[in-house]
Amino acid sequence: MARSNKLLSLSVILFFMLFNGCECNRTKTTGNTKVVFGVSPFPDTEMPMLGKIKGWYAEEGLDVEFKVLGWTEVQEALSSNASNRIDIGINNISAVVATHNKNPELVYYYGFNTFDNGFALMIRPDGKMKPLQYFLDKGQTLEEAVKDCGAQLKGKTVVTTSNTDMEQGVAACARKGGLDFMKDIKIIDLNPDEGLAAFIQGSGDAFIGGIPQRTKAGQEGMIEMITGSNLGPAPINGIVTTKKYADENAETLSKILKVWFKIVQYTDVHLDEVANTMVAELNKNTAAGVTADQFKTFWNHYEHYPSSPDSIDAEILSSTGKNYWKNRWDDCNYYFYDIKKTIPAPVDPKDAFYMIEAQKRLMDLMAKSK
Repeated sequence: MARSNKLLSLSVILFFMLFNGCECNRTKTTGNTKVVFGVSPFPDTEMPMLGKIKGWYAEEGLDVEFKVLGWTEVQEALSSNASNRIDIGINNISAVVATHNKNPELVYYYGFNTFDNGFALMIRPDGKMKPLQYFLDKGQTLEEAVKDCGAQLKGKTVVTTSNTDMEQGVAACARKGGLDFMKDIKIIDLNPDEGLAAFIQGSGDAFIGGIPQRTKAGQEGMIEMITGSNLGPAPINGIVTTKKYADENAETLSKILKVWFKIVQYTDVHLDEVANTMVAELNKNTAAGVTADQFKTFWNHYEHYPSSPDSIDAEILSSTGKNYWKNRWDDCNYYFYDIKKTIPAPVDPKDAFYMIEAQKRLMDLMAKSK
């Protein structure tokens, strides 16, 4: 009996060794590194989902789970130990600068989507204020025209959402016009949808909201006074995470970025297909009712998607680039510290901007995979 028990024990041990060996082999082959990725229900911020739909993350050895969160919930989820915790998310420089002093662990890891024609300050067609083109048609240089256009805001009321990229655009436009934002302009603080309704009904002299509100205002006969980077340095969407996750998962993050550029390049070539795919996904998560045609208008028109790390170098990381990151970073510090006084001190990029190092690692990974 003792011998039988020993044989039985040996059989059990061998079984578990073989089972675990199979499991190890399965993990090595198909058990990918788990990443929880937070995105918001907008056409641009949900774009990383295409990598999962196409199976591109799995090809890189990643198992990416997406959580659809509100814009401000992304940073809360990065800081949380609750069930909605995420490893990385889509956000922008403004969001990091606005909250970094409260949570120094949050960092801006990599920017890849410039909102350089997304915002528009809308005015009434029969109002006293004139659009930028009016000044350009008078023979002024762009710099002169932007200054005179912004100067029109003196004593005016703007409907927008306070402490957001939208109000930041108004502040930047006012500064270009030689105005004191806090003294020369009155703000009616409403969320974008409520603000648009109030503006259409007659409140305020100008309005700025998101792309859906901009589109709707245009349909209601309102005109664009000044748009995009002429308002101020463009917001740059990208990956945000924590210092701990960035330091411990550099290779994983590089693979996420590698897939991102595959998404952009594929979309550039197959825009109709991707528009239909992403609109279907988006409309699962929001009641916005975005159409494929609207998606195609957003893509590389209202905002831009550099298609390679080299393009990122030229457009975002270079000091001569159209959307140089430091210009936006400094504008955020100015807005939140000098104007709104909602942060106790300007945020030093050395503490919260990881993109330069991330770019080097990404370039190394992509060079090895060629």
